[in-house]
Amino acid sequence: MITTEGRADIRKHVKDTFIYAQIGTGGDSTNPNASDLDSPLGSRFSVSPINSGETSIDWKFSVAGSTHIGHTIKEVGIFDARSGGNMLLRVNYDGIGPLVSTDDIEFIITVEVD
Repeated sequence: MITTEGRADIRKHVKDTFIYAQIGTGGDSTNPNASDLDSPLGSRFSVSPINSGETSIDWKFSVAGSTHIGHTIKEVGIFDARSGGNMLLRVNYDGIGPLVSTDDIEFIITVEVD
C-alpha cells in the first residue's frame, strides 16, 4: 500500500512533470508501450494540471474548432515535453467532429494516484 505521503509525492511529481497535451485523429486501441499519439494533430501545448482531490489530478483545456476545421478528434495525450519525451497517457474515443469554426471543445482528463 502506498502511504498518504507517498501518494502526495507521486501526485506532485506527475502534476509538475506532465504539463503538455496534444490531440489527434487516431482512434485505435492504446498500446502501453506507445510514446506518442497515433495521428497527432498540430503541436503539443502547455496545460496547467490541478489537484482535484487528495489523490487525483485534472488536466482541463479547450480546443478551438477554428484551428482544426474538418478534423475529427479521436485521441488526446498528456506528455512531459513539448516534443519527444514521455507520454503519461493516451485516451482514445469514438470521436468529436468533423470540427467547424464555431466549435469549442473542453477536455477534462483525471488521473487518480491510489
